[in-house]
Amino acid sequence: MNVSRVIRLVSSSAPLLVAVLIAKLWITGTLGYYVNDRTVWIVLLGAFLFAGVGIAALRNAWRAQDRERPWSWRAMVFLGVVLIGLVVPARPLSASSAQSSSLGSLALASHVSGGSGGDLFGQWVSALAGHPDASWWAGKHVALVGFVTRGSGLPGHSFILGRYLVTCCVVDATMFGFPVQLPASQPLPSQGAWIQVNGVFGRNYWTDPSGEQYPIIQHARIGPARVPSSPYLSP
Repeated sequence: MNVSRVIRLVSSSAPLLVAVLIAKLWITGTLGYYVNDRTVWIVLLGAFLFAGVGIAALRNAWRAQDRERPWSWRAMVFLGVVLIGLVVPARPLSASSAQSSSLGSLALASHVSGGSGGDLFGQWVSALAGHPDASWWAGKHVALVGFVTRGSGLPGHSFILGRYLVTCCVVDATMFGFPVQLPASQPLPSQGAWIQVNGVFGRNYWTDPSGEQYPIIQHARIGPARVPSSPYLSP
């Protein structure tokens, strides 16, 4: 096999490697880090299409004549991006993401799904739109899993426990969350850490920079938590 043919095969392998990347994410349970659970089937269908295109591209590259140009810079750039995706570990959006700079509008909170199983983060977020009265929240016990992020104007020794709402994929992500106030004797968790919070909603509200009000979780106990298999809220 001559060098030109090898270069052509490598240059033509990107579509097939995209299919391999999607298969890797699906098998490892991390495809949900990038798309909403409802759109996973579309991504998997795309993987089959990429596989078909990739196989055809490799067959054409094998049959091509040596006098044809063996590669293009666009194909090599695409290949490089795909290889990076195969090597870099998958991670969900967190406090380090650009979308974490502010919380989503409470008008949008009413469209958040209540979730399933024991994950009630979406249910509590949805309640934000329907219950603006502090008396409704006061005294309600809550157990939530999310990531730690900061917010301006929070009460002392506080942080925001956040999760992202993803409608289609991470490009349209919007962050929602609740302010959590810890006892002064308890150290604040690290930025971006996934934790579980057990506490009680108090009568006090935190007003974010846009004027939206959020009930504060008080008397909180925290502990480390694993990233949920479905880390995002759904509409």
